[in-house]
Amino acid sequence: MDKVRDALIEEALKYDPDYILWLDADQTYPKETPEILMRHIDSGKSIVGGVTPLKKYGEPLDGKPSVWDVDADTNFGHHREISLNYGLIRVDGMGLGGIMMNPEVFKILEYPWFFQMWNKEEKRRPGVDFQFYGNCKRAGIDVWCDTDLIYEHIGVRPVEMKAKQGMVEL
Repeated sequence: MDKVRDALIEEALKYDPDYILWLDADQTYPKETPEILMRHIDSGKSIVGGVTPLKKYGEPLDGKPSVWDVDADTNFGHHREISLNYGLIRVDGMGLGGIMMNPEVFKILEYPWFFQMWNKEEKRRPGVDFQFYGNCKRAGIDVWCDTDLIYEHIGVRPVEMKAKQGMVEL
């Protein structure tokens, strides 16, 4: 995932874009999302996104806003409680779907931008989003969440068979 995101940014930067917008296939967005996010970037924000509910089937965080406090030393995130409809707030990180970035971010950050590094103490790798936002935090790049811009996460779940068990006669 990290190498793919780095390659996408490298390709996008060849065209000198005004904005970089990340969309996830398993999310839905209000139709005015690009225009809202562009206004935030045009007002001087470097990274801004809306609020996506977490998709954690049956776990306590299921449906909670995907907003995080990110530890810049370990690149791991801790869930942050926020309220909706409070306008723009500064956060450490969010998911990477529905996020717009000023391309200048990639001139400030060191390459590779999304590299996922193994954490020896935790014996695991932080998610690509936490790794990226940890890099932003260390570089002094602010991240913003528009709590008025609400996204949806599309979930998929297994469906049990309701037919009789046994052999089928031919």
